[in-house]
Amino acid sequence: MTELKFESSNDYTSGGSEDVTLDVTFTHPRTGETLVRPAFWDGGNVFLVRFAPTMVGKWEWSASCPQDKSLDGLKGSFKCREYDGELPVYQHGFVRVEPGNKYMTYADGTPFFYLGDTHWGMYTEEFDSPGPHAGDTGAESHFKYIIDRRVEQGFTVYQSEPISAPFDLTDGRVDAGDIEGFQLADKYYQYIADAGLVHANAEFFFVSSMRRELWHDDAALRNLSRYWVARFGAFPVLWTLAQEMDNTFYGIFDVADNPWVKVAEYIHEYDAYSHPLSGHQENAWHTSVTGRGTGDEKRDADGVSVFASSEVAASTGHNWWAAQWSPSLTGPVSPDIVLDYWETSRPAINYEGRYCGLWTKDFGSRAQGWISFLSGFFGYGYGAIDIWLYQSNYDIKEETFDGVEHVTPEDKLKPWSESIEYPSALQMRYLRSFMESFDWWNLVPVLKDENSFKAEAAAYVYARTPETHVLYFFSKETATGEITDIQEGKSLQLTWFNPRSGEKSDPIKITVSEEGRLILPEKPDTEDWVLQVSE
Repeated sequence: MTELKFESSNDYTSGGSEDVTLDVTFTHPRTGETLVRPAFWDGGNVFLVRFAPTMVGKWEWSASCPQDKSLDGLKGSFKCREYDGELPVYQHGFVRVEPGNKYMTYADGTPFFYLGDTHWGMYTEEFDSPGPHAGDTGAESHFKYIIDRRVEQGFTVYQSEPISAPFDLTDGRVDAGDIEGFQLADKYYQYIADAGLVHANAEFFFVSSMRRELWHDDAALRNLSRYWVARFGAFPVLWTLAQEMDNTFYGIFDVADNPWVKVAEYIHEYDAYSHPLSGHQENAWHTSVTGRGTGDEKRDADGVSVFASSEVAASTGHNWWAAQWSPSLTGPVSPDIVLDYWETSRPAINYEGRYCGLWTKDFGSRAQGWISFLSGFFGYGYGAIDIWLYQSNYDIKEETFDGVEHVTPEDKLKPWSESIEYPSALQMRYLRSFMESFDWWNLVPVLKDENSFKAEAAAYVYARTPETHVLYFFSKETATGEITDIQEGKSLQLTWFNPRSGEKSDPIKITVSEEGRLILPEKPDTEDWVLQVSE
């Protein structure tokens, strides 16, 4: 990203800059490619525009600002050289959604492995100090320590909400009192980008903080959206709108009058890079895509997403699903939920589930990741106590049961300096390494009611590519089952993968029987195991 600074002959401190529209057009003369980036006010008489070149060579720019003649008509140029670093997001380009794909890719088409970590209170994580929960980590910066450690653990996405942000946009405008907070926010965004993470960021404020007067103030929503895209849109980002805004935030909005749909339209309009855009969904018991798999007694508008129709998707740029699904840890996956997301044309990410140390433990957190990827959710949002929401008191006084393990109030008091090292966090790297050892993006979920697998295990999930079968068995038994539709006489290789240690067994070679049946071996023990069957 490069940044250009413009200084007006006018000082906008007292009145703000809502009426000033400064756009900068960037043109690559050799190819003719043109991108228009909105500039943003950075206090006083200063406006900034941020631009991430999409190709090397000379770029020319010209500024347009009808309301301020001192900014209008300015021109310049610069040269962009080839990136020589090692971060994939700059080697391959911004993450995007390509029509027809069930997974995200980089700009050059390379599949992007979405492994997110949840930080709804990002701005409460101390940037310039270790904070009171740092323990013996030796951290000089709470925020930076977690970022660096998550990168080491294999995470690729940082998921944030602007809860307790250092700026206040609930009045519908950016004023002089917000600028210092935004300048601090820049430091968070920049550090995330410099670490090579993609930032799945929600916009403006916590969803319920939108005042009713703002719901119908299109001009204010447009200005806020423009400012957000201008300030942060040249970073590697994904837009997620707001906390659980799809479809009604549990009854706060009417589906037909949900203001976040307008926000999506405006973000889409101003985003020259067309970063992936979604709306963080309510729990899948309330909202899915078409309502399939939701609970009848809890859902609004039959559980249908406000972005379900192709018309709304086109106008808003909504092109992926940020689902909130906590699958069963004791039985097969829900075919209704899996099919509801799988049968859409848009990729789905299991954006939020049970947090480790709050609503589940290491097994549940680990299992959610495997279940998600093998159910066609090509991405998973992990979360841990005191990290998902720093210093939170939410639901910490009662014991929680995830169907397998109890999480006690004492468990929930773990500080981030301890939860950052939960085994399940490192086990996310094992999951990623396993998936990246073959073409994971070609996986297709195989459901329990299909005839291709005869299950003996009580809890499993199964997906396959044309060359590879992957089965995750997660019940406390050694039984597995048999695959019933493999070509007879085919030679296969069976390998056990330990999702707790990242170790693989020696391969077992086997030839399929004349009936096309492959009787699978029992699990090595009663813990969770992954079986890979390859040609």
